[in-house]
Amino acid sequence: MATTKITSPDLFDLGSLNTALKLPSGTTAERPTSPSTGEWRYNTTTNLVEFWDGAEWTDLQSEDIPPTPSENFNVVLYTGNGSTQSITGVGFKPDFVWIKPRNFADNHVVSDSTRGVNKSLATNTTAAEQTTLGVTSFDADGFSLPNWGNVNSNGDTFVAWCWKANGGTTTAGSGTNTTSVTNQVNTKAGFSISTFTGSASAAGNFTHGLGEVPDMYIVKTTSFSDSWFVWHKDLTNTTDYAIRLNTDAAQQNLSGFWNSTAPSSTLISLGNGILVNNATYVAYAFKSVAGYSSIGSYTGNGSTSNIIETGFEPAYVMIKRTDSIDDWIVVDNKRNTTNSRYNYLMPNSSAVENGSASGAVNPLVNFLTNGFQIAATWGAVNNNGSVYIYMAFASDPSAAPTLADSFANKLYTGTGSTQSITGLGFSPNYVWMKQTTFVDNHYNMDSVRGAAFRIHSNLTAAQGGPDTNRFTSFDTDGFTIGSDPSVNQSGSGFVTWNWKANSIPTINTDGTTQSIVSANANAGLSIIKWTAPSSGDYSVGHGLSSTPNLVIIKPTTAAVGWLVWHENQTNLTRSYLRLNTSDAEATAGSSVWGTGMTSTTIGLNVGATSGGNVGMIAYCFNSVSGFSKIGSYTGDGTTTKTITTGFQPDFVLIKVTDAADNWVILDSVRGGSKNLKPNSSAAEATESGTNVEFISTGFKLIGSGPGLGQVNGNGNDYIYMAFKEN
Repeated sequence: MATTKITSPDLFDLGSLNTALKLPSGTTAERPTSPSTGEWRYNTTTNLVEFWDGAEWTDLQSEDIPPTPSENFNVVLYTGNGSTQSITGVGFKPDFVWIKPRNFADNHVVSDSTRGVNKSLATNTTAAEQTTLGVTSFDADGFSLPNWGNVNSNGDTFVAWCWKANGGTTTAGSGTNTTSVTNQVNTKAGFSISTFTGSASAAGNFTHGLGEVPDMYIVKTTSFSDSWFVWHKDLTNTTDYAIRLNTDAAQQNLSGFWNSTAPSSTLISLGNGILVNNATYVAYAFKSVAGYSSIGSYTGNGSTSNIIETGFEPAYVMIKRTDSIDDWIVVDNKRNTTNSRYNYLMPNSSAVENGSASGAVNPLVNFLTNGFQIAATWGAVNNNGSVYIYMAFASDPSAAPTLADSFANKLYTGTGSTQSITGLGFSPNYVWMKQTTFVDNHYNMDSVRGAAFRIHSNLTAAQGGPDTNRFTSFDTDGFTIGSDPSVNQSGSGFVTWNWKANSIPTINTDGTTQSIVSANANAGLSIIKWTAPSSGDYSVGHGLSSTPNLVIIKPTTAAVGWLVWHENQTNLTRSYLRLNTSDAEATAGSSVWGTGMTSTTIGLNVGATSGGNVGMIAYCFNSVSGFSKIGSYTGDGTTTKTITTGFQPDFVLIKVTDAADNWVILDSVRGGSKNLKPNSSAAEATESGTNVEFISTGFKLIGSGPGLGQVNGNGNDYIYMAFKEN
């Protein structure tokens, strides 16, 4: 096969073509005898594209390229119609469909294309296969259902978890003391469906088809009543232990159950305790695939910050405690579309979908861009010291947040009853709320801690919540509040300042201490959650594209004041402000900010900021041209002082740093003459001297009078943060 070197990129411009590029092709035997590194060809023997890597021919299938999640696994929701219907939107032809009613109690229903249509099993029972009710067809973009209330009752809601195997195409397998073995395999996605018949009441085995040792498999006889038996690589013993999908029981030592033999890359072994002559069986085998699925275990820590890294953003997670009685738990990205994920179903139970671990608003699991966080102390998912097994599948990665629609002011009037506040143009991740007409605390909520948890900029108090009747959710175009007077007093005015970060946070390991980060680098905002170590200097990653200009920090599990770092402070590692006081900038005798702020991390000292083992939250900000500006100025005491930001702001936060005086927030939605003070519960005030005019290039300090020192005292130093609604 000859090769041609293209020296001009223009000669290789395929932009105008509506056909495909054809590579040189040939059989394995026809490969070039002396290829150059980087040569590509199509191998007609293997039907794969391959390239010479300098040592050997490597096909693309051999490379660690994860499958596209939505082409192999998906979650769909639908409403029953009490008749027959086709469910679409899966994105591929599924081969394994697991359905559960959500709003009423009834069995889980499992169907697969290997066993065939109209056949179903229930994971929460030991019952044999039903042969007349189940999925009626596996379709190109979904599946079809019969008039059966368990999967299609009129007006009821259902969830279906769908996996792709091989489009219904099976291959003949083999085994010992098993006959009629078939395998339907999606090797790329690490999933296979096997059926077989026991040929003797003795130990045996069957092929699973994956070509690698599975990490988990589930075996169920279809011909008589018996349990669903689960083997998982992280059970106590890989040759004798099993756990049952249809019960809440702990793992069991079933000596000889797996024929005292761990699975191999070709075979799954069964002891004579499960393998029965002439009985039929189905097995579902799973193998972790980098970037697509993760089958593993974790140890509970009894806290709300147990983080499990998978390397991808999950769409589905199934969890089971192994050391004690507790339910199997399934959460997914469709029944809760944003964090926190608190709707769960139990594969071992027919129970209706639960709303949270406590039946209220407690978060259960948070999905992250590269893993998931157990956000509950509930025994089913996070008992201290207990071992849990899990199986997780990926979603297509969420798009990174953009600068568009990243900040908005919002006024609303309380109604005294639950209401949704809309019109932001985006789903906020950080909401700062204050009553304007009477005295009450500032409320700060973010999606990383969860909507139901609040901190107050004017207090040292630890985080409050979970609240069931204050701030209840972050929505697609705003947020929802309950009837509590602090957020919804009938007839009272409220203002909120709202920022967009990232609805799917990330496990960040840039610093010495792991953190959870929700960052919108394009808009210069990140929200960081972590637990402080026991002592000393440390750092956490912030997720921004450069060193932050302003950092605001609050310990959430201790009654310790807020700390503020600003790039223009006197000493970058020892000086600080407190958001909850009117104090001037202070400079400590030793480090407050550890080794300082960098392009990837913020630095802190445990003793100076919080104390050891304390939960922490930080809001980090960067200036973004035309949208935000964090800066400083020196006051001149006049009514014509202009601060240039390069855009017309809609929000400005100001603090004098060399004198004791209030923090001040002014915004365009309330008018430049009305201020609120982050360090005070006071109602909105109109103070002579504390007035701004928002102009096309920045803001002008126009007032004079007693309040002048808060924003423009002659010779005083100030810091500010300004944002534009976009």
